[in-house]
Amino acid sequence: MKGKNNIDKFKCEQNIYACIKESPLVRLMMNALKSSGCEIDIRRHIACEECSPTVSGGYDPVLNQIVVCQNTATNKGLIQGVLTHEMIHMFDYCRNELDFKNIDHLACTEIRAANLTHCSFLSACFQGDASLFNIKEAHQNCVKTKAYQSIIAVRDVTKTDAIDAIERVFTRCYNDLEPIGRRIKRSSRDIHKAYSEGYLFGYD
Repeated sequence: MKGKNNIDKFKCEQNIYACIKESPLVRLMMNALKSSGCEIDIRRHIACEECSPTVSGGYDPVLNQIVVCQNTATNKGLIQGVLTHEMIHMFDYCRNELDFKNIDHLACTEIRAANLTHCSFLSACFQGDASLFNIKEAHQNCVKTKAYQSIIAVRDVTKTDAIDAIERVFTRCYNDLEPIGRRIKRSSRDIHKAYSEGYLFGYD
């Protein structure tokens, strides 16, 4: 078992290095963090670890460290998603003085991460938030569902408290697209466009 863990860790670290070198989205987030005075040292701020089978990654504000789950995030595509998602939390913690103990702050950063990295019409369909009759609302519904799931996973709060927090901050946080600047659509050039426009905001 130890040998498998070592292999998983090695593959995870290789995929992280590949994402940092090749992914425009990860590179944009790293540039944005650096420009905000929070430069990432990948040896210090990113770690591969064994996790629960239901988790793919997380951000620890105490250690200011992103955890990539080596047993569940097993390819570059998944790891790109984990890194970008968790770097948004890191960015909010650094730039916006995020307080993870404040449920409204937590709801806001989870809304932003879901909005900028996870939700598309396809993922909304998979979550059951979309149909041919509510395409316009599908993305927002997906973001709310993903944010709710994330809050419940990390905080011991009631369903009502989580939903209320999301609704209180939703409009402001959903419209905050910094530092990516756009909602990324699947099978589009959005990732490359976001990276190429980073210099406009000092993220280079």
